[in-house]
Amino acid sequence: MSREIEQESFHHMCHEHPLSLIPDSSEKIHRIYKCLGCWRYFSPGEVAYGCISKLCIYGRLLHKECMEMPQEIMHPIHPLHPLTMYKPKDLSETKKCAICEKDVYGLRYRCSQEGCDGLWIHLVCAGARNEKHSHVEHPSHPEHQLRFSKKTRWCPFPCDACGATEKGDSYTCTVCDYSIHQSCALLPLSKDIPHHHHSLSLAFSLPYEYIPYEFDCAICSLTLPLRRWVYHCKLCRYVVHLNCATSTFDDENENGNANAIDDAKVVTKFPKTEDDIYEEMIRPFVKRQRGKLDIIPPHDHDNHNIGGKYSFSNHPHLLTFTTFSLASSSSSSSSHYHCKIDDDDDDDDDDDGIPRSEIICDGCTLAIHEKKEANDDEYESGYMSCDECKYFLHLSCFDSPLEIPSLPIHLLNDHNLRLQNVDGKLTNWIFCIICYAYTNGLYYVCTNKECWFRIDIKCASLPNTIKHAAHPRHNYLNFVKGDNSSFCYKCRGLISNESGEYRCDSCRFRVCAKCVMLPATNKHRLENHLLSLTYEAYVNRPGDFYCSSCEHLMHPRLWMYYCRDCDQSFDPECFPATSGRYRNIKYGTKQYVISIHDHPLRFQIISNKKRCDQCHEDSYDEPGFQCASCFFAVCVECGLKCLGDA
Repeated sequence: MSREIEQESFHHMCHEHPLSLIPDSSEKIHRIYKCLGCWRYFSPGEVAYGCISKLCIYGRLLHKECMEMPQEIMHPIHPLHPLTMYKPKDLSETKKCAICEKDVYGLRYRCSQEGCDGLWIHLVCAGARNEKHSHVEHPSHPEHQLRFSKKTRWCPFPCDACGATEKGDSYTCTVCDYSIHQSCALLPLSKDIPHHHHSLSLAFSLPYEYIPYEFDCAICSLTLPLRRWVYHCKLCRYVVHLNCATSTFDDENENGNANAIDDAKVVTKFPKTEDDIYEEMIRPFVKRQRGKLDIIPPHDHDNHNIGGKYSFSNHPHLLTFTTFSLASSSSSSSSHYHCKIDDDDDDDDDDDGIPRSEIICDGCTLAIHEKKEANDDEYESGYMSCDECKYFLHLSCFDSPLEIPSLPIHLLNDHNLRLQNVDGKLTNWIFCIICYAYTNGLYYVCTNKECWFRIDIKCASLPNTIKHAAHPRHNYLNFVKGDNSSFCYKCRGLISNESGEYRCDSCRFRVCAKCVMLPATNKHRLENHLLSLTYEAYVNRPGDFYCSSCEHLMHPRLWMYYCRDCDQSFDPECFPATSGRYRNIKYGTKQYVISIHDHPLRFQIISNKKRCDQCHEDSYDEPGFQCASCFFAVCVECGLKCLGDA
């Protein structure tokens, strides 16, 4: 008599009745069936689970392994969400398996999270060992091994390498929250790109040497995240995003015509030498405002011709028009000798590299030179001079409009700008709101009593559109009013809404007018040759930069005056008379005699000692009175007091 053996039964989502283990399914089954889980045929004698209900035939069965598969799993192919077992209404409904990419029949795993619809996995693929899922070592994550997850295209995930949240194959750490795209994981440790002349090294976080200087990407000028991978050059402090290093840019055609300009426009190139500012900025400015240029003094209501002499509203004396040929042919010409010095023992150049015999314009504070190529129709054959004092003007400075309605950076109703001159060369200097420098020359002031807008004549002549050598990737920069939200690429200073900036429409490049006005070359008293304004001194030069004058640590990506041959670098502020805050001051060569010193003094930047001999305050690199025969020097305040006492 056979004995009925009680069997343990289990509920499973694939069938409405409990399923029990059938030790020898071949004896119970008279037909060939497929497993509802893996959709494979049963082999003879294979252990399976089936329905013991008398209402069912043994047709709905599962392999023992399929029966024991969990209802919910975590899988490295989709590390962000759990996968749950799913039974379609029609078991023959097909989907593509995310692992083997073949049709899925029967039970399957899927992600039910929003945005992941379409992720399906065979039961057999979820449980089988795949060599592609084996652990791998990666230098970006030495703490743990990573597992490869193939075709994770159903759910975007944030890549810890490039930062992009995208779908795709990945390498994932099963211990901590770390995932990277397969494409990022396969990036080479060194790479050559067309934007740089050295091979770049892959770094798995921003190296510390770039952090104190707040480096931006050298290609797109956007911020570099601290925890993302970058490519950088150890020789040049050149660093870029992963995507920028792996992308190709067409510098000429990028962004279509977003930064294009009408070819008919005259675009001024920067930086400029001081000799070019007058010819390429001030003269075109006067021509734009007046509609013409004069090659001889005009005979109009602004400049009256009185017996061969001309009145100028900003000077008390009549001026004489002196031709260059007359000034050069006659050594006794008073107008030419106004700037000559009487001390024959002095060198031809002063301590700041400015020739002492030059005639300096009292309007723009630039040297007055005869144009070397004088074959154009608008050639100025001379300059204006005062026979009673050392006052000189370029012809275009003399012809500057007395009042202009507006400027691009000062477009306000009832805010006309009027030409003014400072009261005295030694006092009452005006601070230009654009270049942040003092001037004792001509300037424009707003006629509105509640407006403090003041701008020197050089900054007033800044063109609307320029090209700058510091930004060769895009051709044109447009002059716009500041908005208190952007920083200058050169000096890292905030550009205020009272000032102006040159802005690239294709990227984040911004440069303030102060930095645009930096001269292309400079001469420092500590150097025997000219120094060029450099934007890439860090190229082929690893290590820190220190100013050879003030000895301060310099930002390697900021503009500096640098000599590559002798490896000397200077901060532009250490040239106070040419690129610092006293760049628009006319010093001249007049000799001053004071009661407290035996030798005559000259008004200039103090360079031969640290402190004033009267008040003993720090006066180095500040305007003052200095003796050419000895080391005596006094600051402006003490010098003016001594002159008053004399």
